[in-house]
Amino acid sequence: MNRKNQRAEMALHRDRVSDSFQELLAGTEDLLRSTASYTGSEIEAARSRLKRQLAEARDSAGDWEDQALDRARRAKAYADEYVHENAWKSVGVATLVGVLLGCCLLANRR
Repeated sequence: MNRKNQRAEMALHRDRVSDSFQELLAGTEDLLRSTASYTGSEIEAARSRLKRQLAEARDSAGDWEDQALDRARRAKAYADEYVHENAWKSVGVATLVGVLLGCCLLANRR
């Protein structure tokens, strides 16, 4: 599988996980609102535990997002450093790709 397909698949999975997590949060909040009028020590204990778990889930999601952003920043910095350290290689590869694409386009034009 090429990188473009991998990125598209990763983005799709990320969106699915994000959507599922948002649905979970919304459902949990709805449940908390709908049971607000109930009484009893067991229900209050369950509501309290659910509120705590929901807060922890939100914190975890924030941590995951921060980690993903940090990894993206590091990858960007690494790529930037590589290009700067290997400028002539990068220019050579870009030139070669450009020449190959140009030749393919000219060959298809005839």
